[in-house]
Amino acid sequence: MFCLYYEARTSKVHALNGSGRSPAGATLEDLIKKLGVTDPKDGQIPPESVHAVTVPGAAKGWVDTVQCFGSRNLSLYQILEPAIKMAEDGVPISKIAAHFVRIIAIRLQGSFLMTFGCV
Repeated sequence: MFCLYYEARTSKVHALNGSGRSPAGATLEDLIKKLGVTDPKDGQIPPESVHAVTVPGAAKGWVDTVQCFGSRNLSLYQILEPAIKMAEDGVPISKIAAHFVRIIAIRLQGSFLMTFGCV
């Protein structure tokens, strides 16, 4: 999660990097082994890999964005409530979007199962 915020009062642009950190116990050697990288100089984390996700960093980024740039007129819950409702209840999307979400979900699920030795 990245945020660029334009402050009209000062004409300044502020940046916030909420991409997160690796887990405390993660090592480069473990990641290289799990991804099957033969040459670390050429290795990349595939976008569908569970290792490419930094969920705690993204969530903290939302909190930081509201704290740093929010008006203080709304709580974090009030700001996120519409997204929470959509996540719980669903939201209509186009057929093409549903198609690609399904493909990515299958890839992520397969990557997760392989990473944690479930298949």
